[in-house]
Amino acid sequence: MAMKQFGFLLFISLYTGTLIAEPIQPDRLIKHEKIRILLHENKVRYVIASKTDSYYKIAKQTGIKLSQLHHYNEAFKEKDMLNEGDIIYLDPRRVKSKIKKSIVLRQSMSARELAQQEALKLKPLMRRNNIPSADEQLPCGRMVFLR
Repeated sequence: MAMKQFGFLLFISLYTGTLIAEPIQPDRLIKHEKIRILLHENKVRYVIASKTDSYYKIAKQTGIKLSQLHHYNEAFKEKDMLNEGDIIYLDPRRVKSKIKKSIVLRQSMSARELAQQEALKLKPLMRRNNIPSADEQLPCGRMVFLR
């Protein structure tokens, strides 16, 4: 793990025969901004996008393939640039919630948005709650089962 942070080590042999190791930082590690990886209550890693982020930039910074990011975040398939505050998952979302059994919606939202917010896969959430369309708006006050 330390090798990722420092890159390669340069070994120098002195006249005495001892070796000295100096860390050399590659340019690509210096140019990247630090990205803060968070953990959702469903044990799924995610990042919160800034206004200049794109899937490609997040994939480069985290070392995850671009196709995997698109697969894990089906809510934003048609978007290239992300809005500030968007949640981008770095791992597959869960089929069931680990903590909550159900929630009551405080605001109207689509099943796609709810699945992204709760780190759940969309299809099992729709089947569990008899939701016909992913983009159908669920009314405020509706109880939604998460497991």
